[in-house]
This record gives sequence, structure tokens and C-alpha cells, in this order.
Amino acid sequence: MRFIGSKTLLLDQIKQVIDEKAPGAESFCDIFSGTATVARYFKQWYQVCSNDLLYFSYVLQRATVENDSVPEFVRLQEETGIEDPIDFFNGREKKDLEELPKERRFFQNTYAPTGGRMYLNDENALRIDFARCTVEDWKTAGLLSEDEYYYLVACIVEGIPFVSNTSGTYGAFHKDWERRSYKRYELYRLAVTHNGKQNRSFNENGADLLKHLKGDILYIDPPYNARQYLSNYHVLETAARYDYPVVRGVTGQRPDEGQKSEFCMKNRAVLAFEELLENAQFKHIILSYSTDGLMTVNEIEKAMKKYGKPETFQIYEIPYRRYKSRKVKETERLRELLFYMEKQVPPCT
Repeated sequence: MRFIGSKTLLLDQIKQVIDEKAPGAESFCDIFSGTATVARYFKQWYQVCSNDLLYFSYVLQRATVENDSVPEFVRLQEETGIEDPIDFFNGREKKDLEELPKERRFFQNTYAPTGGRMYLNDENALRIDFARCTVEDWKTAGLLSEDEYYYLVACIVEGIPFVSNTSGTYGAFHKDWERRSYKRYELYRLAVTHNGKQNRSFNENGADLLKHLKGDILYIDPPYNARQYLSNYHVLETAARYDYPVVRGVTGQRPDEGQKSEFCMKNRAVLAFEELLENAQFKHIILSYSTDGLMTVNEIEKAMKKYGKPETFQIYEIPYRRYKSRKVKETERLRELLFYMEKQVPPCT
């Protein structure tokens, strides 16, 4: 999935730092999980907990981190004869979709030309509506377990960017149709890594959650700049919630109360970071941050040395291409930084 600040290209470097600094670690926490790319990757070796304030992120985590295998949909098959719900949805013809009542077609009525916007073409929006409504109906009828429900919703969400008429985020849509928007929408079949451990996922404020978590490795990948993530991914958030929100403006933004990150506020980012560090009950802490972020390197170093063992503080520099939908020139390149510290052990009382 295209996502601001995605760490797909940095996974090996993060693993190298962990192997060097925490060779005996058994647990890993991804407190700003986003698309769950990092959490899924480290699930190969560790018991993982993941978290994000965005619900669509939680859905992806719940499906691929907390789930320890792809669900089997036994009850659904017994009651409906549907052996593979993803094949079922992806194989629907347009006439099947038209059976969905118009008042239930939120995506078609909101994000497609029918609703005056061009995030998706009408048929793809209707395909999403049909899948989401059907999954909700199956859940209400008791045909899906929690694991199965979140897996299907995640597969629905994951497929949307492949046909979206945007440059990667949903702050705006193109006025002309991009090539990808002509593709037929399909649910994306997500792989699930099995590690046999009690992995957990959360949808909470990270600083508050850390008061209740303990472990070996804490990975922190907060927002870098002033762009609030909900406004950039509101379509995916609505796909996950499917709560028929009252949207506003030309771009159809959903309400964002309680989902604004202080890391996107210049005058609050450092304080928010310090709160995370203070609450963290993890021995090894790794921060991923960009050189064009709101916090300066000096501010980060000062905070980490305040709450960690100063002599363990270390910075790793990694050349990294700015997230854009086009290739960038060499002069536009920036550096991704990995900061490491060992958490200060509280004195015995």
C-alpha cells in the first residue's frame, strides 16, 4: 500500500540495528504501525504488539499481526456454500452488485461520480460497497468470527489504493482519470505470518498505551510533518469503519475529532515524544525519523539522553528517497535516521 513514510525499503537496516543492539530480545512493539509493514516483518522473529490511532491501520494489524493464520471461514462455508469469500467477491458480475440498495452504497454515493467526486469510478465504488455491506451482513448473521471479519475488511481496504484516482493519498482526487482507476477493483489477499505467539494489536493513543505495555524492543515511527494522516487517508478509514459519516467539502473529508496527532504540531511534537519515552517500559528503543521532520536531531538526542542511558545513544544514517508518486532527482534526496537508546533503568526503592 502506498503510505506516507512507509518503511518497506528500510526493514533490513532496522533489523541490522536490532541484531546489533538487542540480540537476545523476544518481543517487539510497533507503536505507530501505519500499514503494519514493520510489525508484519518482525513477526517472523518476535512476539509482536502493534498500535495506531487510525482505525484502518488497526484493521490491517488485527488481520495480519494478531491473526496467526489466514482464517478458514468454516461457518460461512457451512451456511452459504462459499468456500473462498475473496474469490466470491472478486468474481461478482456487475448485475450482482446492482442488487445492493442505493441507500447502502456509501462509496458510490460519496467518492465516485455519482456523488460528485472522482476518487473511484462508479463500478469500483459499488464493488467496495457490495463487499463491505455483505461482510457486515455476514457478521450480523453470526457467519464470521472476529478473526474472519477483520481479515476480510483488511483485504477490502488493501485493494482500494490499486484503483484509486489519486497520487497516493486522499487529500484530493485527480480531475482526469488515471490509468489505475480503470482497473477492476478486487480484494487483496493478505498473507499472514504464523509464529505461534500471543501477538496483539491496539487502536489507542500510543503514549497512553505504553503505560500498560512492557517488552524488549520499542520501535517508534511517528508522523514527521504537519500533515495529519486521517485527512490523507480518510477514504481508507471510512472503508474500514463503514460508518456512513457526514463528510464535508469538495474532498469529502470525514470528522477527525480525537484522531489528530501531536507529532504533526510543531509546538507539540517534542513534548509528545518525551511523553512516549517517559511512559515506555522497554529496554531497547529505536526511533525512525526523517531529516525534514518537525523535530530536530538535537531535540531528539536531548530527549533520548534524558530518558535513556546517555552512553548508549547512537544515530544511524540511511539514504532514503522522499515519499512521492514520481521518481525524484538526486538533489531532492534526504536522509532517514535511526536513533537507538537503552532505556534508563529506574532505581530500586
